[in-house]
Amino acid sequence: MSQPRAFVIQQQDAETLRGNGSQLWLLADASDCCGALGANRLRLEPGSAGARPHLHKRSSEAFYVLDGALDMIVDGEPVRVEQGGYAVIPAGVVHSFAAGPDRVADVLVTLTPGVDRFDYFRALPAILRGEVDAESLAEMHERYDVHFV
Repeated sequence: MSQPRAFVIQQQDAETLRGNGSQLWLLADASDCCGALGANRLRLEPGSAGARPHLHKRSSEAFYVLDGALDMIVDGEPVRVEQGGYAVIPAGVVHSFAAGPDRVADVLVTLTPGVDRFDYFRALPAILRGEVDAESLAEMHERYDVHFV
């Protein structure tokens, strides 16, 4: 059995994905961290959408707000997480998030236990354009533990 190794990445070395008002730094996939967690940094410009209502069946997701504020809906209730605030969403809890109309949302997001999801993030532009057929999309959502409601 191999010895676990530490994983270190600098922000400038992380793969960066840019979208409509968003920037996503892919920091650590589960396979980078012995399955312990996955992590990314997401910056949403004011008024930018983050994710529509969804849940994760196998993992909890945590959000630490580095700058600005993150507007969330958690189990149907609105929650604003301000700079320095922290929200932990247990597996099975429906949630969504976005930047409010007035402030940026710069957030460190971790998922534990980890699920390799970087390929899902890379595929999101094609998914959002409707270029992925329903069967493939259902398989992706199961593999990456992203279940929209």
